[in-house]
Order: sequence, then C-alpha cells, then structure tokens
Amino acid sequence: MKIELSPPRTATSALTFAGALLRCYVAVLLVGAPLAALLLTPGLLRSRVALVPGITSLGITAFLVLSFLLIAVAPRISARVAPGAGWRPTLVRKVGPALRRELPRQWWGRAGEALLIFVASQLTGGFIAWMMPYIWADPASPEDQVIWVLHYPNYATQAISMYLVICLAAAWFGTRLRQLAIGIDFEDNGQPVS
Repeated sequence: MKIELSPPRTATSALTFAGALLRCYVAVLLVGAPLAALLLTPGLLRSRVALVPGITSLGITAFLVLSFLLIAVAPRISARVAPGAGWRPTLVRKVGPALRRELPRQWWGRAGEALLIFVASQLTGGFIAWMMPYIWADPASPEDQVIWVLHYPNYATQAISMYLVICLAAAWFGTRLRQLAIGIDFEDNGQPVS
C-alpha cells in the first residue's frame, strides 16, 4: 500500500488572468495594510488637522514610498499566490529583471499601466472628496483663527477608495508580468527553468 504524504498541488498555471488577478488583489490588500493605516490617519496627511505642524510632508513621503513599494513587491506576491511555469517565488527575483532587460517595451508598458491606475486612485480620491467634503471651516470659530472640522466618515470613505485602487494597480502590475512570463521558456546558464 502506498500513501502520498505530499500530494501534488493543483496547477495554477492554468489560472485565467482574472483568477490570478483576483488572488493577487486579495493578497495585496493584506500586504498593504500599513498603507491603509497611514491613509486612515488624517493627522499625518492633511495639513489642516495635522498632529504636529509640518508633519504632513513626512506623511505624504511615507504614502508615496509605501504605495510604490507595494507596486514593486507585487510580482513577488503574484508569484506566491498564483505561481506558474517560470513564475514561482524562487524564480521571480531573476525573471522580473530578465523581462525588463530582454523585453523592455512590454515591461515598461505594464509599469505604465500600473502608474495610470495609481493616478486613477488619486482622481478617485479627489472625486470623492468633491462629492463628500471631509473638512470645512467651523462657522463658530473666531475670524483671526479658523478652526477646521473634520468629518471622519467622509475622510475614511475617500481613503479606503484610494487604497482599493492603489492595491488594484499593484495587483495589475504583478499579474500582467505573470501573464508575460508564463508564455516564455527561461534558461539559467543554458539549463531550462520551468
């Protein structure tokens, strides 16, 4: 009698683009939690309600760094949650730069798509802030010093919508690189890699 202790996993290279994108999106939502926490802290990102004067420049810098870092690690996340032939967690560190080096037009095209989706996140946030203002001057405040009132539910709606679209940009980038890599036969020092 023979019992397999480690049965083979089902092949994920047969995943459709939408299936791989969904898996990657859910994983990016989890990995990007620090970005969500930052976005939900208005005292770090909005000068009118800053925790400390001048801290918003630090908050905005942290926002940009975390956003682009999330997009940069998206291929590794994609390889972990939706591996395929030539697109596994152990190979993605070599495959990603190889794709950028050998197929620069396709690689930069995918990076441009992610950047456009990131810009769409900013437009989404601006549109929601226009439709649902989250800050206004308190009419009871003295004229020499304006006191600002923050409506946190409106602010959180804007922040969460931006976070969801930023995560889509990251997942899109990782999944589009996966889509490119799946159709290529890679070699490492003359040996086929799959």
